[in-house]
Amino acid sequence: MALGRREYTDEAVADGRYDPEYQVAHGYRSVSVTEYEMAMDLAVDAGRSALSRSSATVDDVRLLIHTYCNPQGPSRIQPASYVQGKVLGRGGSALEVNQACNGGIAALEMGAAYLGAGTAGSAVLLTTSDKHPADEGSRYRTDPGNLPGDGGTGIVLTRGAGVARLLSTSLIGDGSFSIPNFAQAKDYGTRKEFLDEQRRRLLPMLKAMADLQRECAVRALADAGVERTHISRWVFSHTGNFLANRAFHEEFRIEDSATTWDWGRTVGHFGAGDQIAGLTHLIESGAVAVGDRVALFGNGVGFSYGCAVLEITAEPAWPADRDD
Repeated sequence: MALGRREYTDEAVADGRYDPEYQVAHGYRSVSVTEYEMAMDLAVDAGRSALSRSSATVDDVRLLIHTYCNPQGPSRIQPASYVQGKVLGRGGSALEVNQACNGGIAALEMGAAYLGAGTAGSAVLLTTSDKHPADEGSRYRTDPGNLPGDGGTGIVLTRGAGVARLLSTSLIGDGSFSIPNFAQAKDYGTRKEFLDEQRRRLLPMLKAMADLQRECAVRALADAGVERTHISRWVFSHTGNFLANRAFHEEFRIEDSATTWDWGRTVGHFGAGDQIAGLTHLIESGAVAVGDRVALFGNGVGFSYGCAVLEITAEPAWPADRDD
């Protein structure tokens, strides 16, 4: 995991960069801010770190999958190939997965399927990286519900032993809300007419999002052969309190203390990297022990939903990096 320095939201409020109402509503305490010019250099650092902690060598890795949400660098550079060149050098393949904030889970399923197919090579390297684009203005006003943090993640998948074992993954896509409406703009007689129509359009989408997230979780838990009560920790995207799916939390009886939000609210939303970052934090902080099960959740606009269930199988052999 590669993070920047902490910038506290109190400072942003005092400077007039962050609305105090949003700070209270969404609950972020600080955000990771890096001086890196290119986002993909965060993936390079995270990928090198992940590989150094793995039993796999550079020669073992035959596939690198890179995923992200925001621009990674100059348009003439292919991000996955750039990360491959910096971390692995020549050989193997480098691919990109673009499923917005569900990209990390999508890459995890693809990497596991690649290994399961028995292809050449014994390891897959997954990387993510995102940083707030300077040309989008203040990170505190671009998307108030998701305070974007700068961060990169890396994880190595192998057929052998490691700190965790992947028990299952589940992905569900729903493109029905991504079809553009080319109808001519409509004039509304009153503001109430406009708001009523927006609600009619929005409510079915929100219901579908909730239903598919639940279905994704049910599938992953069933495939892993575990019950809800067997999950020790739950990792969600680092979205603010206002956007959290409280109905889902209540149905699965998930307390905030069993999630990674207490840490996530100090680093911000890493786009495609929240799930691997959260898992890394749990392992390095000692919040999970051997035998614990962890569920990772992703959802991306478009829409795409994902869930992965893992079991912790060993204590980490490396010292935890300071992320504060």
